[in-house]
Amino acid sequence: MAMQHTHRLVYLARHMFIDLPEGRFLVDTGCPVSFGSPGSFGSTGTASYGGTTHQLPRSYGSLTIESLAGLDLDARIGQRCAGLIGMDILGRDPVLWDGPRGRAVVRPSPAPAGAVRIPVQEVQTIPVIEVTVAGRSARCIFDTGAQYGFLTEQPVSDPPLSDPALEDGEFDDFHPILLGFRSKAWKLPVDAQGVRFRERFGFHEPLSSSMLRPFGVDGLIGCSWLPTRRVWFVPSAPSIESCLFVAAG
Repeated sequence: MAMQHTHRLVYLARHMFIDLPEGRFLVDTGCPVSFGSPGSFGSTGTASYGGTTHQLPRSYGSLTIESLAGLDLDARIGQRCAGLIGMDILGRDPVLWDGPRGRAVVRPSPAPAGAVRIPVQEVQTIPVIEVTVAGRSARCIFDTGAQYGFLTEQPVSDPPLSDPALEDGEFDDFHPILLGFRSKAWKLPVDAQGVRFRERFGFHEPLSSSMLRPFGVDGLIGCSWLPTRRVWFVPSAPSIESCLFVAAG
């Protein structure tokens, strides 16, 4: 039986990273396994995750570490970003992302009694969860590689909400294929099976039409709510359905 293994977990520049022996890697559940190609890639040739050394290609389709330059990650995290860990690696074993203690535990002990269970549907290996955003049901990609949330339609509050949609200025974002863009922002309440938080959402029609609607989802949720929580990501196995567990407190 494979043993438990712990890596350092850090949240910087609105992104989620783990420190492996080869360097610091972006954690991206939104990077799928497709057409036989692994979702993970990097400049190091290998990624030693969970006690196993995985061979890494230098690119994923047209994506390379250099193609993420619009995120300016190296300057924002204080060191070179070595690569990206996608679902081809993350989907093999359960992992505990323990934000308060700054650790990612691969093959952790089970979540404690009282932890909230959030069912996960895997669509082309990408995790999708059912949530309520500003009072409306939404199927959202759970994308730890995203700085912000996005919705496929411009948000509209549903009166008489006691906590209505709040406009929140604008933000600049970057997509490796769509490149840099600006979005109007809304700070919206999210409820995931009783786990409540606020996410900064944008709306960008090219992203909606080319990436989200074809996937059959209503939006995506980023990693902004994870740093203060302990979250178990349990990918599907022969006798287990994929899910998240979120510890109380």
